[in-house]
Amino acid sequence: MMFRCQTSMLIVVLILCKSSLLFAQNPTAINQQVLESLIAFSEETYTDEFMLIQKNETLIHWKNPSCDAPQFNTASMVKSWTGLVIGSLVDKGFIESVDDTVCTYLPNWEIGCREDITIKQLLTMSAGYNRRPGASGILAQQDMNEYVLNTEPDTLQDVRFSYSNESVQLLGLLIEEITGMNANEAFIQHLFEPLGMDSTQLGKDEAGNYMVFGGAKTTLQDASKVGLLMANKGMVDGKQMISREWIEQSTSTSDKAGYYGYLWWLDNNSENKNFAAMGDFGQLTILFPDLDLVYLRQQTCNKEVSGNMPWMGPELLNLISATIQTDE
Repeated sequence: MMFRCQTSMLIVVLILCKSSLLFAQNPTAINQQVLESLIAFSEETYTDEFMLIQKNETLIHWKNPSCDAPQFNTASMVKSWTGLVIGSLVDKGFIESVDDTVCTYLPNWEIGCREDITIKQLLTMSAGYNRRPGASGILAQQDMNEYVLNTEPDTLQDVRFSYSNESVQLLGLLIEEITGMNANEAFIQHLFEPLGMDSTQLGKDEAGNYMVFGGAKTTLQDASKVGLLMANKGMVDGKQMISREWIEQSTSTSDKAGYYGYLWWLDNNSENKNFAAMGDFGQLTILFPDLDLVYLRQQTCNKEVSGNMPWMGPELLNLISATIQTDE
């Protein structure tokens, strides 16, 4: 698709094209030629909607008119939100330190108590659990909580990074035990409600347990509020909702992986360093701190392709950062 619509210099510009709907503010900050390429790339990679926010202002909100999905499944993007709920519990004194063993707060987890697994190990994917595919993994279980409570680690703790859904679901059990709420209620109190995310809820397994590693339902507008929380170092409406220290720890490399923090993916190798919450099918929240830029993407209608799609690579990252004009 070629982007040929005429723009005006109004504060808010509404651009209606043949195959996309675009909202823009302050159009002088946008490189229109690169924007054409970003939209074309988005269409080619089955994007249903994306948003670009800079300095708390929405610059671009593009929608593919062939997909009208009111909500989308976050997939693993919600893992990063789980890290923020843990951060809120640390800030409020419910958790004394991430170096505490999980057993301190979840004494009925016999395996964790025996292995002295810490909260930090679960946050950094170094608790010894590997991602288990198919029937051997959490996604095939009717009762996911029972499964993770009774699953032995695959390797020793604090040795290496190993991405797993099981580690994050254990954090969900920790959250429930500490707050005395189910995970969805805890997320509402410590994240969704303070951010005004009124169109978001966690998913459930067949046994009725809430999942915190994937499967939440949200909208791009709600998800953007998490992006802005991170961009503003935990500040919301002039108040420190999550401590600046937690945001910085979450987006700093762990000693087991230079590309992962507290449930956030880190990219320190690109020209414009960035960090992201990511899920299957390219559910994305990517932040470029040096550009004060937040990018969000959702894909719902076309799920014929997944895996290591182009949206995971440098082409998308370069297009996003180049869309915004700089003074250089």
